[in-house]
Amino acid sequence: MTPRQAIAAPCRLGPRTAARVVGCWIVVTAAAFAGASDLQVRVEGSAGTPREGSLRSIDRDAIELLVDGELQRLPLADVRALTAILATADRPGAPPAVTVVGDGGLTIGGDDLRWEDGRAAIVRGDATIEVPIERVRRAAWRPAGGGNATVGDWLAAVPAEPGADLVAVSRPEGFELVECAITAISPTAVTVMLDGERIPVNRGKVLGLVWVRPPAKAVAASGMTQVSIDGGTLGAATVEWRDGWLVLDGEIRVPGAMLRSIDFAAGRTVALVAVEPEASSGEPFFGGLTAIDGLAAFFAPRIVTPDDAPPAWLMRPRSTATWRVPEGSRRFRARAVRMAAASAAGVIVTARADDGPEWRQRLAGDAAVPIEIAVADARRLTIGVEFADGGVGVPVRFDDAGFEK
Repeated sequence: MTPRQAIAAPCRLGPRTAARVVGCWIVVTAAAFAGASDLQVRVEGSAGTPREGSLRSIDRDAIELLVDGELQRLPLADVRALTAILATADRPGAPPAVTVVGDGGLTIGGDDLRWEDGRAAIVRGDATIEVPIERVRRAAWRPAGGGNATVGDWLAAVPAEPGADLVAVSRPEGFELVECAITAISPTAVTVMLDGERIPVNRGKVLGLVWVRPPAKAVAASGMTQVSIDGGTLGAATVEWRDGWLVLDGEIRVPGAMLRSIDFAAGRTVALVAVEPEASSGEPFFGGLTAIDGLAAFFAPRIVTPDDAPPAWLMRPRSTATWRVPEGSRRFRARAVRMAAASAAGVIVTARADDGPEWRQRLAGDAAVPIEIAVADARRLTIGVEFADGGVGVPVRFDDAGFEK
């Protein structure tokens, strides 16, 4: 089948694909959120008691809260997280009609996606979110019936590096991916370009869209402040609050009442899995096991990727690992998780910055144990896992481990 037959018109990529998206925005209206400037929040700092109050502003240096009638300014460098209190509840019911995915961990679900007259819109009830279109990589609509294709089906068929924008078109027998240059989205059609000719594609046939993005436009999610909103998540290098609007990177605008939480610590954290150990060793209970081909690496500290969770270091007794503390770090945090629910065996975890006080705790239950160590003046951090009670012990995984700056 030709592209014209698939979307009722021919559709191929012209040389204008990369340039056509510059300056375009995703916009969502916010009439329902006029009172967002009075959002009540809880602010957790690096030390001390969390503060609760009415959010007045966030700039590049501090958060301003109105607490019991007094305006307080909290240095942003000392803030770990902000969480909305009694925020408008996330809407229950059916899954979003469309899910938009982009750079920097952007994932937003909405009722519709539109892009006309140089502006685009993810519609979510009466609200909107403004995002540069060049940060958007794909949109997937929940199938409304009439075809056999699912979102997973057509996404699995998208090449790792598409040579053109793609429209996933529903067919009675499944779907077809059609190469094109996407230029507009209305409630009734997706408009594509072919050699200067605008061609509308019936929206009822569209399963999803994929935009080609130059590698230079990619925005990494790591090292960014993580923001959770009603309907999605996204990352940003800078976070501000202006007149009831959340402004990310100076260009993404989120209606304030949609805010759920801001993880400032994530933007100032170097993950432990991103730092290569300077030294490590592993000595199992039965020392001769390391002589067996392949087992030495098994018992040594190593990185694992749990299901639906970020990578983490895993260590078995007896083992140690030493990392150089990244410059500018103030604190190391992690959660030690004992990885043998079916076993009653205990294990001892230790941690120390240079020659400072040793953090030491025996793990015997299923609950994660938080580790927190000051490293402002330290050059190296060493973590160890030891046998307990004369037994063979169990593995320990270190979740959310990182150096905060």
